[in-house]
Order: sequence, then structure tokens, then C-alpha cells
Amino acid sequence: MTTIAEFLAAANVQIAPVEPGAAGAPAVTIELPEEWQAVDRSVFPGAYGVWTLPPAGGWADNVVLLVGRFSKPADAQELLACAFTDARALPKWREIVADIAEFEGYPSADVVGTYSLETLDLWVHTRYVVVVAGTEEYLVQITVTAKADHENVDSDLLNNLVIRA
Repeated sequence: MTTIAEFLAAANVQIAPVEPGAAGAPAVTIELPEEWQAVDRSVFPGAYGVWTLPPAGGWADNVVLLVGRFSKPADAQELLACAFTDARALPKWREIVADIAEFEGYPSADVVGTYSLETLDLWVHTRYVVVVAGTEEYLVQITVTAKADHENVDSDLLNNLVIRA
């Protein structure tokens, strides 16, 4: 199966990172509990936002938000059909949810599962949303990654994502 990056390359669609407050771009926010701390954007160039819980045992549960503008329109349904490929390639991937459905009225794909990375067993929830703002198309991707027990994190975090085009 094709990844999102492969799909965009085959369609000759480039994607450029968008910063918060960019003119014409959708405003994307997420309300997180107060124990989540914003990471300085200079640490993750190209990210719209990154937040972590305090580190424990060499790991910090994290939320990464990316917003990218397409160079030209892309077929949202075909693109979202590719959303699960990257996750399914992760080591020892165990899928819990793989769904394509609207989110806040926008085409969206949702994938939840667990995988192993070296000595860590991790739980991940990623949502992809295709947004039209004015004449431009954007891809919003938000990923929550936590230790597999994810006792301090759950999928409800992503329900706090708000997109205003």
C-alpha cells in the first residue's frame, strides 16, 4: 500500500509546513490538560506545535501537531486511504483502530495502535484531516505517542482538536 508521502509525490503535490497564525491558513488548536508542556518550536522546526508530559524513565509522552499546505489540490479520499500504511510498517504493529470518517465536518482518517521501538512498547493515536481554507488545501496531522500502558494519556485528547478554516 502507498504512504501519504508516496501518494503526494505521485500526484506531484508538494506540502509546505504552516506556522501558527499564517495568513489564510486554518487556525488549529488543541486544549490539553495543564500538566502538558509546550516545547519550544525551534526544537522541532516545521511542527505547528509539540507538547510533552514530564519525562519519566528516559521517555516523555508527547503530542505532535503538523499543518501543511498543498501546492495544488489532492483527492482527499485517496490520500486518506493511504493514512494507515506508515503505522502498519512500524515494528510489531498491533492495530486497534483504523477508520476513515469526518472530523468536524472535514475528511479524516484515524489510526490507533501499539508498536515496539528498541526497549519501549508504545501506544500511538494519529488523526489526519484534510481542510480547505479559501482556495488552499491543507493536511492537519496530530499524533499522540505514549508508553503502551498510556495511563496518563488516551484518545480523548484528540477530541480537543479544533480546526477553524
